[in-house]
Amino acid sequence: MNGRAAVFVVVGALGFGVQLAALSLLVRVGCPLAAATALAVEAAVVHNFCWHERWTWRDRRDGGSRLTRLLRFHGANGLVSIATNVILTSIAVRTFGWSPLVANSAAVVTGSAVSFLLADRWVFMRATAAITVTMAIVSPAPAAAQPASETLAAWDRHVQEFEARGATSRAPTCVPDGEPRGSSVAVPNGNVHRWTGCLIVRDATVDSLIHALVEHGTPPPQEDVLESRVLARHGDTVHVYLKLVRHTIITVRYDTEHEMTFTRESAGLTTGRSIATRIVQDDGGDHGFLWRLNSYWTYAQQGRDVRIDVVSLSLSRDVPLLARPIAGPLISRVGRESMTRTLDALRRFLETS
Repeated sequence: MNGRAAVFVVVGALGFGVQLAALSLLVRVGCPLAAATALAVEAAVVHNFCWHERWTWRDRRDGGSRLTRLLRFHGANGLVSIATNVILTSIAVRTFGWSPLVANSAAVVTGSAVSFLLADRWVFMRATAAITVTMAIVSPAPAAAQPASETLAAWDRHVQEFEARGATSRAPTCVPDGEPRGSSVAVPNGNVHRWTGCLIVRDATVDSLIHALVEHGTPPPQEDVLESRVLARHGDTVHVYLKLVRHTIITVRYDTEHEMTFTRESAGLTTGRSIATRIVQDDGGDHGFLWRLNSYWTYAQQGRDVRIDVVSLSLSRDVPLLARPIAGPLISRVGRESMTRTLDALRRFLETS
């Protein structure tokens, strides 16, 4: 038996004690056997998860958030344990006349090996392993994930509703230099992702910042942009080419074109609207991770400083239900990190321009 398995057994033994104590107490107070067993198992599941986090798999905390691991633990081990314990315990009591404690002990022994394998291979697996499992479920063959007409129609409606609010009403209420905020809305065969962020540029004016951005033409250098160049300029509208990279489950590179237009709303307020007019995966396939991409910028003078707010809207394929506990947190992390890198790169560029 390896070290991890030995620790698993120790934690399981402690959890078993918690389970038997809870079962004995619940049966004594008149709780029905099936309900008592389920509650006792749940107590043991929570106990075991806490100890596995801190001891058994303490070296594997990069496979998503603790909440995600807890949900996977319940899904893979908890629900399976409850089902097997309830079924086996009830059968043993009713068919063989065993006492509840003896029957439940046999059920625990039967499920322990399966529980370890599920915990080791899925619940507490490393992020790279989680990605592999997710890709086995969600990754389509090349050129197999073209957006459906109803998906694009839903995207168009979402964008129209967002843009109809106007520049001042749609500005995010985020904390400058704080954590980006994200959310997703399900549409037919897809998801619309929205991320917001903001920053403060000290001792600057809106005019000077817009001038620097228009003159430079392309976004400030950052990890997500492998290559960039200006294709055309027409006043305050800049048409640019960007080679983007997205580490969404797997690394995918895109050849994209964007039209960025700056509009002066007032003396101290300018807005920017960036629309991706072309998005093509550079290997000729289409995993569906990035179908559409818009971003909306607000540059507002606040005394001697300029506040910059950005809202990013993107469209991707949907994620199957079974993959969401793994894929969801990874996709959220990618979106948050991408927004953070964008704002950090913009700050560096504007502060040195």
